[in-house]
Amino acid sequence: MRPLTFFIMKVRATITRIVQETPLVKSFLLDLGSADFSFLPGQWVDFYIATGGSMQVGGFSITSSPLQRGSIEIAVKKIPSGVPSVYLHERARVGDSFMIEGGSGEFYYQRDMGSSVVLIAGGIGITPLMSILRYIDEAHPDVEATLLYSAKAPSELLFWEALRAMAERNPRVRCALTVTQPGGEPWQGRRGRIDRAMLKELMPGKESLFYVCGPMLMLEDVSEALVGLGVTSPCIRTERWW
Repeated sequence: MRPLTFFIMKVRATITRIVQETPLVKSFLLDLGSADFSFLPGQWVDFYIATGGSMQVGGFSITSSPLQRGSIEIAVKKIPSGVPSVYLHERARVGDSFMIEGGSGEFYYQRDMGSSVVLIAGGIGITPLMSILRYIDEAHPDVEATLLYSAKAPSELLFWEALRAMAERNPRVRCALTVTQPGGEPWQGRRGRIDRAMLKELMPGKESLFYVCGPMLMLEDVSEALVGLGVTSPCIRTERWW
């Protein structure tokens, strides 16, 4: 397969599906019509939202593969201080249209960057990594992908069913999920944060390419742990989410 290409463009997107994925996250399927929209797996788009009196712009990572034509998917966490996210959660409906602009960002994957990829996500930080993982699963059976994903509670794990199905179908995709505060929710899996011990146990090798996305403290802790395990800084790519 030839390398993906992209250029930033602004197109109209229409919501065709809304799903309440977790208590605080909704996913949106956006029809792009005949627009020749392109992006790299891991990139994001800007949403231009008219909220009455002002135009608000919100950036959201694309969760679908760039091989999916004619539409893209995003997952949005409701953040009280974030006007665009609140609007999408409380007011957006199927059939609504918005202008979007992208793909944007330097946090992306291409096949020529490496054949072993480790994706490390905290909370809503799974969103750009899901795009990368879906692309690898669909287009590159020779690439080994390992996902380490942490959330506060089992009910906050995004894309759980899709991840499990992918790992069962593709022997080169591994998924390790952990929760930090399961509370009373049933959970038989790993507990605790993604730390040095978990990284040492599950990472295939220090020569892999590491993508880390999540809250700032997590980025700092995981990056420090990776360097301590012998991973060089050029092999670590990070993107901050809240």
